[in-house]
Amino acid sequence: MAIVRCVECDGNISTRAETCPHCGYPAENYPSIAQSWGILGIMIATQLVLVPVLLLFGPDPGAMSIGRETLLATVLGTGIPCWIVFQIRKKKTDIGSFNFTIENPRIIPLILLAAIPLNLGIAGPLVELIPMSDFFREIFLELGSDQGLFMFLALVIAAPILEELIFRGIILDGLLRIYSPTKAIVVSSLLFGVTHLNPWQFIGGALVGGFMGWVYFHTRSVLTTILIHAVFNLTAFAEGYFIDVEEAIDMSIAELLGGMTNYLLLIVGSVVVTLACIFLLDKEFKKPPLALQL
Repeated sequence: MAIVRCVECDGNISTRAETCPHCGYPAENYPSIAQSWGILGIMIATQLVLVPVLLLFGPDPGAMSIGRETLLATVLGTGIPCWIVFQIRKKKTDIGSFNFTIENPRIIPLILLAAIPLNLGIAGPLVELIPMSDFFREIFLELGSDQGLFMFLALVIAAPILEELIFRGIILDGLLRIYSPTKAIVVSSLLFGVTHLNPWQFIGGALVGGFMGWVYFHTRSVLTTILIHAVFNLTAFAEGYFIDVEEAIDMSIAELLGGMTNYLLLIVGSVVVTLACIFLLDKEFKKPPLALQL
């Protein structure tokens, strides 16, 4: 049993209660951890069904750029599950909207700044510790070699919006009503990592997912996590403009930076900047809402 907040009156209510004792609102929450795994299953099943259908009945793959293919797969492969899960939540809880309001605009530069070193100097070094097979090497090489508009729309616009609506707007929001904040954030971030279906993106997804979960817990705004997600992906997308992806994929980060000293400076600097942003964000989260300040 846990104590959660009523979605109608914000009063305390047991997860075992059928209705809110304060206002009588139905107390069903969605999703639980088990239901969250079901949502992940819906996403993976959609991808498994969508890819063969597109290959058989969609546009000629040879006539499309990898960016167009990625955008189409993102919009359909994530958009369809998002719509399905949204309808399930609406039916179960009568919640038919998302919160896109950022009450404290001072946090915006901090969350955006933190996303950059989190990708470059923390997730990046951890990812390269895992050997990459030739199969995934070719996939990442193909994705990284496309720096066009459609790839930008897929990685920096479509994926952040659709994935955040699911993982923070629905999954984490529901878990926070049932479980402790720590448990809810950990579960949602791990699920977010798993949905990428490879160990390299799992690391980055789980790390940034944990950070986004913490921010969402304090703000309850899906717009904050969309912005973080967009900057995180933008950082990876922009790397293609500064390095030769085909050469860089076979090089370590230390080699790309010109030596171990620069590599260590990147890691240390990234950790310091990220922790500083978290420290300042924590201070902002503890302040009363701007509307209550004199």
